[in-house]
Amino acid sequence: MAKVMLAHPLFLSKSPSEQQLSSPYFPLGLLYLASFVRDAGHEVTIFDGTFAADESAFVEQLHHDKPDIVGISALKPTREMALLLAQLAADADTVVAFGGPDPTADPASYLHDECVDLVVHHEGEQTMVRLLELIDSDELDLDVLRDEPGVAFRASGKIVVNPPREPLDDLDALPTPARDLIDMDRYLDEWQESSGYSSITIATTRGCPYGCEWCKGAVHGTNFRQRSPESVAAEVKELAETYGVDRLRMVDDVEGIDRSWFEAWRDESVANGSVVPFEPLNAIEIADLPLLDVQDSL
Repeated sequence: MAKVMLAHPLFLSKSPSEQQLSSPYFPLGLLYLASFVRDAGHEVTIFDGTFAADESAFVEQLHHDKPDIVGISALKPTREMALLLAQLAADADTVVAFGGPDPTADPASYLHDECVDLVVHHEGEQTMVRLLELIDSDELDLDVLRDEPGVAFRASGKIVVNPPREPLDDLDALPTPARDLIDMDRYLDEWQESSGYSSITIATTRGCPYGCEWCKGAVHGTNFRQRSPESVAAEVKELAETYGVDRLRMVDDVEGIDRSWFEAWRDESVANGSVVPFEPLNAIEIADLPLLDVQDSL
């Protein structure tokens, strides 16, 4: 099976603003992608730049892992560093693909750089597995890519952006994020030292619950989907038993989730012994949701 190395290009050592926040969170989206690819039978490793000294750590892992393709996730603030890693990967004669919010919103800004071969836009799990299948069968070429949804690439000097791939409907069918592929203990220790408690991120939804026009270009689009309370409670139970976390950080738009879902999550958490309070990613108006850590959330 083909081998992919996924890269998170945020280096705390090079980001004074992130250092000041003292709240590093692992790349959740990348870990979802890693677990999906791994479950499909492919070999996957992760380069997490968060605690690395500089980009030389990326080069070292690149030479050690020898991947067939490097997938780099990027946000606008990490674009410069992400493209530097892309050049280093291209220098090692590796296929370079980008994904994440910024490449999805603006594939051309990455494909104008000759070291970038592909952009995987919108949700990347199914598309990355398809690319690895093409690598396995030695069929990854422009003729095939023209018919593949969810990718953007260069052809005859022009940038081609194919339509998005249909998103995954059943979020409960997704494997839990591959947290075992990164140094989770380091993240938890950093949080404990800076905040006095340990925290871990979870995602319970995908897509915008409001259908806003500006969300059409977002990674998960406007197709709102939600995991079942049972699925989330089962993941939290695993997190509590594995890492002993004090709190959860929900990366979803909490106010867009129906109250009845929170009540069902609470009931399921009580039933399976996985009651861990959560805090929202941003300040919210609602203060009486089940399991909400009100004092530290507002």
